[in-house]
Amino acid sequence: MNAQLSPQERERLYSLVREKLDVSGAESPEDIKNTTMVRELPGVDSMNLLRLLGAVELGFQVNLGFEAIPQVQTVQDIERLICASREQYAGRVPGAGGQP
Repeated sequence: MNAQLSPQERERLYSLVREKLDVSGAESPEDIKNTTMVRELPGVDSMNLLRLLGAVELGFQVNLGFEAIPQVQTVQDIERLICASREQYAGRVPGAGGQP
């Protein structure tokens, strides 16, 4: 399995972070990167983080679950959770490399 996002997917993730955490005014697009500490962005609270993870689930068609919330420190953590969810799902889908 591919354990990281493509450049296009990564940019889509950064875009979701900017949009859902409303950091477009405080951060330039170049400022969002894998090492960005999500909880340290201006105006981030638990509800905004929950909205972001919900948008990630819909946008990337993954299931992160509520247990993902405490695991998110950086944008890279969100990427890791997306990839882990894809791998877990692929392991359960017949014909996707996993057992039925």
